[in-house]
Parts: sequence; C-alpha cells; structure tokens
Amino acid sequence: MRVVSACFVVVVLLSVVVAQKQKPWTEWSKKDIDKTLNDSAWGQTQSEGGDQQSSSTSAITQVAAPRAAERDISRTGESGEAKPSTLVKYRVRFLSAKPVRAAFARMVLLSKSEPDPKLTDQLQKFIDRDFSDYIVVSVGLEVGDQKMAAPLMRIFTTATTEGLQKNVYLERKDGQKLYLMEYRAPIEDGMGAKFVFPRTVEGQPFLSENDSVRFVAQMNDKLKLNTRYKLSDMLYEGKLEY
Repeated sequence: MRVVSACFVVVVLLSVVVAQKQKPWTEWSKKDIDKTLNDSAWGQTQSEGGDQQSSSTSAITQVAAPRAAERDISRTGESGEAKPSTLVKYRVRFLSAKPVRAAFARMVLLSKSEPDPKLTDQLQKFIDRDFSDYIVVSVGLEVGDQKMAAPLMRIFTTATTEGLQKNVYLERKDGQKLYLMEYRAPIEDGMGAKFVFPRTVEGQPFLSENDSVRFVAQMNDKLKLNTRYKLSDMLYEGKLEY
C-alpha cells in the first residue's frame, strides 16, 4: 500500500508540474512574469553596488537582489531619513526566446483594466514572430536611486554597433565566441537595449541544446555584463527556445 501511495503522489506531482509548464501565457500571474524575465533559463539579473563587498559581474538570482536592496533602504543617516539604495539591477534576457516575449506580452495585458481580444491577437503575433535568423539579447536596468538612472541610461543610449562589436559576444562552453552583429539602443517599449547576433555560422546553428552560453558585454571601462545560461533548460512548449 505504501508503494502504491508513493506512486500516486509522484503521478500527482508530475501532473501539477506539466500543468504549470503548459499554462497559457494569457493566464500568467505577475509572479510568473517576474520569474521568467528575471530569474529563469532565459532571463537573469546581474546586481551591482548596494552593500555588496565588491562590484561582482556574476549573475545573481532574484532572491538575493531584493535582500541587498532591503538592507540598503533600511540604512538611515543622521537625519533619520532612509538613504537611497545604490543597488543597480541589470536584467539580461533572451528576447528571441518565446517565453520572454510572452512575459512582456502578458505584462501589457495586465496593465489593462478590461480584456481586449484585439490586443491579445496582436501580442500573440509578437510572441510568434520569426527569429530563425537571429539571437537577440535585451538588457534593461532598475535602480534604487533615480539620480543614478540618467548616467546609466546614457551608457546604453549613446552606444553604437561599431563601438561595441569587439566587446560584446556570446561564448559557448568550448570557448567559441559569436560577436555582435547589430546594437539597438533602448526605445520606449520597456524591453531595454537590444544586442543582435546571427543564429547560424557557416550554415550551422551556433548553439545547440548541449551547450552552455555566456553573454558578455563590456559597455565601458566600468560596466561589464556577464551572465551565463544553460541551453538544456531553455525548453518551452517542447522546443528549444533562445
């Protein structure tokens, strides 16, 4: 009986997992969106500043970042007023992956007070857009102190393809690098700066399911983005998405 009960529990748990994975994007919660965009196989967060011991360029999970922010915000000066947090979060996402586009699309729907079938159809077309020729990584940023926003944004708005081509790349676990093809500065779409790479090299996909990949972007002497992803985890609706 114990064996049967244990098997039943396993089956139920697997059913729950499958159901969660198959949940339509139109039913995603705010938590689902944040998880996909900021702490998932397709989206990671790099944290700088705050009360960290050093400005490490390694990716951190979304769990660690808010804790650091809370510690910063809780600090008070002699006046008793809370000091602005110096924590900066860089959100590095594979925009060419469907789940990331689905998360952005769901964010738009949640901002509406009433259902809008026409808008939903338009967003579905955005999710289904063909990225068979390109890999696109987007980078957004969040700051604890708004005074820091303008100079940081200037780094991204003034950057050019020519200036970044030798300093931005995707690197496979075997050390092979794929350098930037095109850079697009942030616009008012909420998705941040966009780094475009060719999907194939000499007719073959640069990445495969067995690879891990690093996104590296040396934006200037002080700012370097460096996040790592495991492609075997980047499965969405039964398909490799990156």
